[in-house]
Amino acid sequence: MKLGVATVALALAAVPVAAQTPVVIDDIGPGRGGRLLQEVLRRPHRLAEPDTTLVVITREVEVRGSLVVLARSVRIDGTVDGDVVVVGGDLFVRPGAHVRGRAIAIGGGAYPSALAKIDGEVMTFRDGTYDVEKTSSSYRLTYRSLEEPPLSPLLFPLFYGVRAPAYDRVNGLSVPFGPAFQFARERALANVLVTWRSDIGAVDPSATLRLQLTRRSRLSLDAGRGSFSNDKWIWRDLVHSFFVLTFAEDNRNWFRADRLEFLAHRLLEGAEVTWEPFAGVLWERAWSVGPGAAPTSGPWSLFGTRDSIGMRRPNPPVADGHLTSILAGTTVSWDSDGLRLAGRTRVEAAVATPTSASFQQVTSDLAISFPTFGEQGYAVDVHWVTTLGDTPPPQRYAFAGGSGTLPFIDMLAQGGDELLLIDQRYSVQLTGVTLGAFGSPALQLRHRLGAAGAGSLPTFEQMLGVGLSLTVIRGEVQLDPASQRWRATAGFTFSR
Repeated sequence: MKLGVATVALALAAVPVAAQTPVVIDDIGPGRGGRLLQEVLRRPHRLAEPDTTLVVITREVEVRGSLVVLARSVRIDGTVDGDVVVVGGDLFVRPGAHVRGRAIAIGGGAYPSALAKIDGEVMTFRDGTYDVEKTSSSYRLTYRSLEEPPLSPLLFPLFYGVRAPAYDRVNGLSVPFGPAFQFARERALANVLVTWRSDIGAVDPSATLRLQLTRRSRLSLDAGRGSFSNDKWIWRDLVHSFFVLTFAEDNRNWFRADRLEFLAHRLLEGAEVTWEPFAGVLWERAWSVGPGAAPTSGPWSLFGTRDSIGMRRPNPPVADGHLTSILAGTTVSWDSDGLRLAGRTRVEAAVATPTSASFQQVTSDLAISFPTFGEQGYAVDVHWVTTLGDTPPPQRYAFAGGSGTLPFIDMLAQGGDELLLIDQRYSVQLTGVTLGAFGSPALQLRHRLGAAGAGSLPTFEQMLGVGLSLTVIRGEVQLDPASQRWRATAGFTFSR
């Protein structure tokens, strides 16, 4: 055995680099691991080809240049004069060994001894690996995720098929129910749902289909009848339901529609940035929904059930009829050294509308956060809607006003086909104050400005705020600099 190990190690060190079988990456995959492998492959390196045996670099052997090991594990007792990258195996760096570069394991683990010397970083990427295929001229690598997919073809997500409920002033309680089906070798997932809406007495059917053509290409189809709003960006469904049920604050305008949306997506990946462009079509038949003017009843709320700008606030009417559009856009995410960016832009170009309008509407969301000094950080959220061409039908209007957007004007008092809201926060962690298991609170300074209107933006409304946040709870004092009015609020740190 010792003779065999020595033979492998010496052969690895002696084979000319030019005589090695080249390695080609067909699908580099997400994250840094594949980029680091690609970087090493582009430089002179030694290659340990796939096998069932362990690669051992014995103490008397020095490997000149970097070492790439495919589909097997490696133990280093000697010296590697560069990086070591192991694909589909484990990397063991033993006492007395010396790696004059980085130690990288992809699809396995890197296990360095405290008595070994590694000049560069030790990195482990366990989320994915590479399938190795030998062709007549090269080894071809294709990324494969190691996350385990669900195996059952018939699923009942959440609680026996009952999905997360929601509550609002129009539908009352909305409870979706239905199974999910996996097929096409687990590359396709279909949800077939019915949603009961307590206040309008409707049972809405809907279905979604997600088909993963390749690891980076997918199709999505959403079809069904439902209650829709352009204001869901303001609060998440859970936060929105809580404030409607408790304080009668429904910061969404609603309309009803039959809708079908088909999109094709393509994932583009970098070491730190991910893009996913999409394109498709939308067909919609919309109609207005109550409450109308001077309603006499509606869903219940703990406070403000009969409030004319609360639970009984009317929905603006929409243009009944069919709308057909072409859709395009992209999502983007970037995470690098504390800087985080997440964005989404969607462009809708109308082909046919109930008002015969020809419009193109762009809707963008952007969230950026990064540390500044010590335990301090800055974050900004932007929501922007702008429309080109004709005035769109009212079901494409966006609204602002009230909690979550512009708190010193009435709920959704401003609206139209143009909207801009910028929400900036500067946080300072008060590390000198500790409240037991709750940890340290954070002081937050806030500035928000925005407006919404038809055809153009009116004068911007502003809000200044100062508050404290602790775990998921935030308290804040807000000031309108124009009118000098102020208000004290409490809410969740994960809501706007």
